[in-house]
Amino acid sequence: MTNSTSSNAYCIALQPVCNSELKHVADKLLYRSSSQVFSATIDDPLLATVRACASAIYEVGITKLVGERWLLFTAPLQWIEQPDVFTLPSQQLIAELPLALFDQPAPITAVHRLRQRGYQVAVDAIALQRCPELTADAVDIIKIDVRQAEAWRDHQRFKTEHTRLMATFIEDRTHLDQARSVGFDWYQGFVFSPPVHIRDTGRKRSGNRAVELQLLAELASQDMDIDRLESLLAQHPHCCILLLQQANSAAFRRNVRINTLREALVLLGSQRVKSIVSTLLLADNDPVREVQIRPLLNRAALAMHIAERIRSLDSHIAFTLGLFSRLDAIEELPMDKLLEDLPFSLEIKNALLHRDGEMGRLLNLLDAYETGNVGHLSGAVITLLNEDLLRAVTWTEQWIITCS
Repeated sequence: MTNSTSSNAYCIALQPVCNSELKHVADKLLYRSSSQVFSATIDDPLLATVRACASAIYEVGITKLVGERWLLFTAPLQWIEQPDVFTLPSQQLIAELPLALFDQPAPITAVHRLRQRGYQVAVDAIALQRCPELTADAVDIIKIDVRQAEAWRDHQRFKTEHTRLMATFIEDRTHLDQARSVGFDWYQGFVFSPPVHIRDTGRKRSGNRAVELQLLAELASQDMDIDRLESLLAQHPHCCILLLQQANSAAFRRNVRINTLREALVLLGSQRVKSIVSTLLLADNDPVREVQIRPLLNRAALAMHIAERIRSLDSHIAFTLGLFSRLDAIEELPMDKLLEDLPFSLEIKNALLHRDGEMGRLLNLLDAYETGNVGHLSGAVITLLNEDLLRAVTWTEQWIITCS
């Protein structure tokens, strides 16, 4: 998602941060990897920050990228000491300060200087322990790793009226529920992105009311737009599954295989789709899954844009592949169980289950890019992927803003 040279192509991603009501209020800008390594190793943090922020803030635009949410970024030491080395707008930005700063002379002066320039400042709780002169009121956000035994004690120790406490490394709903019961202000972790398999005794089906209302409005329109309807449905995973199951039912089965949501919509017709969506309006929302939708849509849109560059791949099929390749985690079902009642062709099922064929290779590419394992790719390929991700993130934000 950044500018790159042939020798250093950095990948970045966004990870959601939610408030106590599980509303998506911020995103963490994450550095992934260079084109030469298989892990997220950054040899030059300042250069990586310049490239990442230039793409995220100036090329795409912070509003298109994250809407009105905050954007957290890891501030390198050189930039903290000399903020004029490259200019960043202070609006909506939260500078996360590295622990190494608090081994340097006059760290409190650096904190005050950033806040005077208009940046919000986030520090790890360990920083306040290393630097007792730094009080909780001197920063905007204190990050507390909930994996640490002292996390809950630190919550009480650092809680102030004007400082947010952010629980980090929230890996599952048990940690999330515990952190919420204590009273953290913000939450960050894999429970939101990437989607993780939650091992509950029962499955909770959920909806997205804003999207459901938009769906009903589109279905009621005399000039129904299939493209818009398909994009809206992509934001409601459970609805997608129900529609495909209906398309595969005895009432509609005509010995044909369906490869895209679009084909299911045409087969079912607007009245049946409207009936399904109306029923789902009675369902309870699950805010955790609403947050999970954004990275899911980014993945589907990225697959679509990649396919647009490859003549042998259909972009609509690629969108559906990207979407369903992560639905097993959100729907809390193994992929083989998820696909049992869905009318996908054998080729698509094999791609989703075994990563077979060209479509399977597309999914492998998505997986590698999302995790930063891009050392086997050329700088030119990573540059194209970065461009496609920028387009995908912008597409996702536009759709979600439209439906909010």
